[in-house]
Amino acid sequence: MISNLISLSRIFLIFPIIFCIMINNIYLAFLLFLIAGFTDFLDGYIARYLRQESVLGANLDLLADKIFVSSLLIFISFHFDNLIYLLMTILIIAREISIGTIRQYLLETNKENKAKVNFLGKFKTFFQIFSIGVAMIFLDTEFSSIVEVVVVIAAALSWLSLLNYSYEKS
Repeated sequence: MISNLISLSRIFLIFPIIFCIMINNIYLAFLLFLIAGFTDFLDGYIARYLRQESVLGANLDLLADKIFVSSLLIFISFHFDNLIYLLMTILIIAREISIGTIRQYLLETNKENKAKVNFLGKFKTFFQIFSIGVAMIFLDTEFSSIVEVVVVIAAALSWLSLLNYSYEKS
């Protein structure tokens, strides 16, 4: 299905984004990043438009989001050598692992209808992606403190969405 290929493209775009950052071509990295971020919207839209929504597609979208966000958060933390960004990265990834474990438990206990993503989870993903884009452009400038605030908000939203998800499912 086309939408699944679009989800997979998000994973494969990680490599040229990282390469462009490494060779200091931040604007090309950011352009590729925007394209990858747009695929997060596009895959679901196309699946709905073509009436090809599936459990596999929904899970592939979630997996692509987690790999995309986690990989870039880790790379940016070390590339720009920023401790606050690294600590928030650890919190965000810990949340992603936790939610994955909760979802797996719900699926194994035949509560799959409770494992669906809610609005706060989608907004959290958008804000995480936003924080990565802001970091790509501004973390190595005099505006790095703004980036740190944005990533702290992203981490807080991540854990808030975990609490919301856990409360909603209990």
